[in-house]
Amino acid sequence: MILPSAALAGAAGALAFAVLIRVPKTELPLSALTGLVSGGVFAGAAVLGLGQVSQVFLAAVATAALSEGLARWRRVPATVYVMPGLIPLVPGLLAYRTMYDLVQGQFVQGAATGLETLFWAGAIGVGIALVLTLLRMVSPPPSGRSRSG
Repeated sequence: MILPSAALAGAAGALAFAVLIRVPKTELPLSALTGLVSGGVFAGAAVLGLGQVSQVFLAAVATAALSEGLARWRRVPATVYVMPGLIPLVPGLLAYRTMYDLVQGQFVQGAATGLETLFWAGAIGVGIALVLTLLRMVSPPPSGRSRSG
């Protein structure tokens, strides 16, 4: 069962990163939830047979949408949720392999892996930008004032 384990690993990674960047304690469970969704969507897209860049894009879209919704509900910045939620998608191993191949003199392999790393990072960026642009066109974020004020 790769789907539940990937989702749980995503939640654990998001929670650890949220603690590292000092997300308020009250928001830690929801930060972990974004990692759970991120890892789950990534693994679910793999089960559907999608390519890795498509998996990353869909997971980034889901994470950004959830983060924006949680931020509006909890009245905190969306970065409290989106940063930890995207940690499971960061192509760290690909970046390491790129540098390793280049240092070893395997320039063709390094360039290919580097390009894949850029596609992953681009998919994350485009996924976030798409969600934020569409949500803010449809429903601008609420002002910082309280409802009773």
